[in-house]
Amino acid sequence: MTETYKSMENPLERLVNESGKNAADVLCPKENCECVILRKNAAVLVERDGSKLALPESSLPANSLLPDDDTHFWHVGNMMDFENVGFSTTVGTTKYLSCADCDLGPIGYHDTTDPKEFVISIKRAKYRF
Repeated sequence: MTETYKSMENPLERLVNESGKNAADVLCPKENCECVILRKNAAVLVERDGSKLALPESSLPANSLLPDDDTHFWHVGNMMDFENVGFSTTVGTTKYLSCADCDLGPIGYHDTTDPKEFVISIKRAKYRF
């Protein structure tokens, strides 16, 4: 059974283990997609600028833009730490991350100015405990 961030009571307490890592598998947020993005204990919770998740205005209709108030992210330092993730072409200094199976995204980003900065929004995922 999977759960979304929004459906959890005290999500930060449930999602982060005593080591500061993800306490559950991180999955694609799409309802019928079960793609595993990160395995349990693979990433560390960090705070980052959520505005980097906003795509350039011209790429999406105004009514489909996602809020950029996310500040909590799962961080890995190597792209090989992901189980399944897709990367966009570089836009400015950002590569957007998406589900490798269904292409839903952005679910996170890679800041190309920092080769060890790969993050997935905790709100743009579902979880399997």
